[in-house]
Amino acid sequence: MITALSAVAAQVALLATALALRHERPRVVRPTTAHARTPRAPSRRAVRAHRRATDRAFPDAVELVVLAVRAGYLPAAAIAVVTPHLAMPIRAAFDEVSARCANGERFADALGSLPRRLGAIAAPLADSFAAADRYGQPLAPVLERLADEARQHRRRQADTLARQLPVRMSLPLVLCTLPSFVLLAVVPLLLAALSSLHR
Repeated sequence: MITALSAVAAQVALLATALALRHERPRVVRPTTAHARTPRAPSRRAVRAHRRATDRAFPDAVELVVLAVRAGYLPAAAIAVVTPHLAMPIRAAFDEVSARCANGERFADALGSLPRRLGAIAAPLADSFAAADRYGQPLAPVLERLADEARQHRRRQADTLARQLPVRMSLPLVLCTLPSFVLLAVVPLLLAALSSLHR
């Protein structure tokens, strides 16, 4: 018994020593080609998901900017103040406008990045503020129109989701209701019929 334990202990010690003294092969660094490092274009699914997130978050951004302007901020300062409170899909675009203004670019020109980054949904806000900045148009009617458009857009989104709900719920309802109907209505009848056959 003692010799068996000493043999096992010797093997464990030998294994531990071998692991401690094991030399790793030097790693070979292979040069990479330029095409191996190019970033992939986002998939269509990712682009659609980003577009939906932007469409959901933009009306809130418009409401916040309008609220900040009504509170007394100039439009450029309103965008800078509101940006940290915006949803992630649109924060970078508003941040770019603030950064371009901070670098000395005219506010009306910096607003051009909003439609470029966010799409056509941002064009009314950018065009309205750019016209007010360039031509001195009054902001009060512009703000009313922007707030109304944001509310209408949000209402249209809610209506669209409400129309899609029955279609989305039909499969789960069928998959949950049909098995429960079979278990509660058909199976007892089959069991009763089978039990009457065995009598």
